[in-house]
Amino acid sequence: MAFEAATHYDVVGAGIRAVVDTSGIAGLPVVSMNVDGRTIDGATVASGPEGLTVDGVVGEILDKETVLVRLVLPRVNVAGEEELFAGLALLTTARTSIGGPGLVQGAIHLYDVRPLAGVASVVES
Repeated sequence: MAFEAATHYDVVGAGIRAVVDTSGIAGLPVVSMNVDGRTIDGATVASGPEGLTVDGVVGEILDKETVLVRLVLPRVNVAGEEELFAGLALLTTARTSIGGPGLVQGAIHLYDVRPLAGVASVVES
């Protein structure tokens, strides 16, 4: 039996909602993502040995911190209409200072790992 590679990922998790299309109308990935009530613009999609990664900037406060999000999703082969999957989100807070990292006390990077669940399907663009 031959399977088709999923092209559409609908993802939910603690404070995270995302729709990832690996190939949109223009042939490029399209991402719609919301993290803790914030819309993430300009997210990028890459495929690597760990599966699909979706990266975006959640927020930035100069002289304080930058918060980044990375979704890690498995590549999924679909046998029927859709397949369920699990993934994870990594939120990284990079603490900053106008004087550089030497003026930040303690850990410069803080991590928040959140579980994700999703449905993968094949959508023709």
